[in-house]
Amino acid sequence: MRPLRDALEDGILKAIPKTELNGHKTQRLANTTNITFHGIESEALLILLDQERVCASSGSACLADSDEPSHVIKAMKPESAASRQMLRFSMGAGTRREDVTAAVSAVKQATATLRA
Repeated sequence: MRPLRDALEDGILKAIPKTELNGHKTQRLANTTNITFHGIESEALLILLDQERVCASSGSACLADSDEPSHVIKAMKPESAASRQMLRFSMGAGTRREDVTAAVSAVKQATATLRA
């Protein structure tokens, strides 16, 4: 799972300006990543990604139904604006490399649209 997560992260961080990995580089779940998209509201990005069938979340898993950032998000990014510019991506057992490639492409297009 880790190679797919790392491919997703590398693809997004290298292809999209003003992105930043949140959390520790190695001490975390092998199937999950959290990325800040500076200058982009996560909810707007989620809408565009949903249209491309890319599932992500703007919150942490522990408070998925809340509009407020969780204690985990606040610890990673104490500044409140940044917490509203993060997305969490998780991969499952059925995730394939082609899915990751498609997700990176969709995220790149969506961020370009929102920054235009």
